[in-house]
Amino acid sequence: MTASLVLRLDPATVPDFSYDQHSTWAGSVTLAGDDDVDLFDAAPGILRLPDGRESEFMATSGPRESGCSGLGPAPFG
Repeated sequence: MTASLVLRLDPATVPDFSYDQHSTWAGSVTLAGDDDVDLFDAAPGILRLPDGRESEFMATSGPRESGCSGLGPAPFG
């Protein structure tokens, strides 16, 4: 899988900003293999980074190349 992800900040939380508590994340994911997989079947999916950090996400479009919306704290930042 290839992922392109960004943090979204809620400006109302800037004074006590914390990546884990006050931000959401989103982006796109593309499956690398030739398997017949539909990302909508992963509801929710788990995005696990090489260093072991992980978080849940929901696919928002397309079967193999999909937008995604993070659920809970971002696994990066």
